[in-house]
Amino acid sequence: MRRVLLSLTVFLSVGLFLQPGFQPGSAHALGIGGIQFPDIDPPVSIGDQDLTRTKPDWLPPSLGENASVILVPGTTDYDGSDQMARTDGIGFYDSPEGDHYAPDITTVDYPAAFGLKVFGLQIDLAGVGTFNDSVDAGTATGVADAYAAWQKQDRQGTVIVNGYSQSGPVAMNIAYELHKDYANGVDGAIPDQNVVVVVGADSRFPNTGVENVVPSFIDGMYTNGDRDPADTGDIKVISYCVQGDATCGVGNPFADPIGTFFYLIPGFYTHAFLESHVNDYTPIKKWDSDDGNTTYVVLKGDGGGNPWGMMLRDIGIPVPEEVDEALNTLVPVPMPGEQAEIGGHAIPTPRELQEQIYQRLGWTVPATDPDVLDKRSAAGESTDQAPKAGAGTAAADKTELAADKTAADKTAADKTDAVTPAPASGTDAGPNVSVDETDSGPQKSAGQTESSESSESPDDAPVTSTEEPTEAPTEEPTADATETPTDRAEDSSTDQTDSPSDDSAEQDSGDASSQVESSGGDTDSPSDDTSAPGSMTGQSTSGESDSGGGDS
Repeated sequence: MRRVLLSLTVFLSVGLFLQPGFQPGSAHALGIGGIQFPDIDPPVSIGDQDLTRTKPDWLPPSLGENASVILVPGTTDYDGSDQMARTDGIGFYDSPEGDHYAPDITTVDYPAAFGLKVFGLQIDLAGVGTFNDSVDAGTATGVADAYAAWQKQDRQGTVIVNGYSQSGPVAMNIAYELHKDYANGVDGAIPDQNVVVVVGADSRFPNTGVENVVPSFIDGMYTNGDRDPADTGDIKVISYCVQGDATCGVGNPFADPIGTFFYLIPGFYTHAFLESHVNDYTPIKKWDSDDGNTTYVVLKGDGGGNPWGMMLRDIGIPVPEEVDEALNTLVPVPMPGEQAEIGGHAIPTPRELQEQIYQRLGWTVPATDPDVLDKRSAAGESTDQAPKAGAGTAAADKTELAADKTAADKTAADKTDAVTPAPASGTDAGPNVSVDETDSGPQKSAGQTESSESSESPDDAPVTSTEEPTEAPTEEPTADATETPTDRAEDSSTDQTDSPSDDSAEQDSGDASSQVESSGGDTDSPSDDTSAPGSMTGQSTSGESDSGGGDS
């Protein structure tokens, strides 16, 4: 019973501190199904705080020069004002001398919501929509915005992708998709050396990010585990975390249950309201990833750096630094990025333990981020337990679908050469169904493949050859897959247009397939899915304009 009460307390605490900054009447507070609860409007907002403006020395000195910024707001920060305040507003894009580089900033429009589902019932803790759906939508929109910015600056300079909290995974997913396009040689892709990612309070921060600690079992809030820095290639990533932040620096309850739960409440406060003070904090740890090009920075807060002291001082209670030091000694604050150990032995987090158990049982831990799904697809593992909400790279989808069409046209041409159809005697040779005329169903998410069977034709259709099995044409791209990059979209849009020659090839292939079937020949068509793993249909959802307080 004590464990149940503790779990309920933690859940309610999370729900409270993940809802900062809602304006009265905004209808963005807690909602269950169609029931909307009153908004919470706390007295603290980032815009009300006195912030120090200077270029942090842990950022590249030229960051912001000859650049565009793809700014991804955090939870309920719909107009990006909070994210602007904690980055551009404190000098992230200034020169070391204090001159403002004034980069062009694009705010990604996406739900920025935090919700979950219980037995199919959607519960909106903040905004409208689940966390996973919101991240997916932000990823798709952010990739399109990045390509648009790259085109606008004549494919020169730097594209900066900036995220915080919920938008941390969005920013990293964008970087992953951009790198994948570049590594795969996609026409118009942005080179890795022209992309920089600055992300704060990433929920997948090494070892101590909340997605590395909390097991993945809540629909709409599936967690994705640790991140592989190699997945973003040579893209420069700077990931920072304030010690005590309950999103990027949460403890491991198996190794340190007291410290983990003792700092939850001030950790939520630090996350929501204090990360904008990073220029007043001291870098205490900095390291580079072994693979990829990621730099991690850990900052210690003001005073003694204890989350309880930081929170109390921020709300006006003059707690002396000695209190921080005493608390740090009695209950050490978890160090972001560190592997928890007992007696020199690494202790797995609850989510890591879940991975081990599921692996032994032959199950798949639900996940939604594209890097995880792509790895599983490449390893031949199932991704069915965590279906995507439709997010993905528009540019990659476009290219892969165009490649599918090219393969289908080539297959049709090969079958036309191998099989010469003869006219049926007074009968219809059977339906020749085009993929444009049928509902082919939703596109598959990462790692899933498609197989289709040829339509049956009347038995009296004459046969001239049964040497080769026919293959069904691959799905053609839909009209709404014509997104960025602009030059590649224009080229491939021409490929999507049904031309007489394509129709003819498909008709011939359909007729040949009908004839083979009527003779009892082998009609099993092998799967011909040529799409790269991890491509999904792009999705963007219009966010609402609201200037919230702290984000989650």
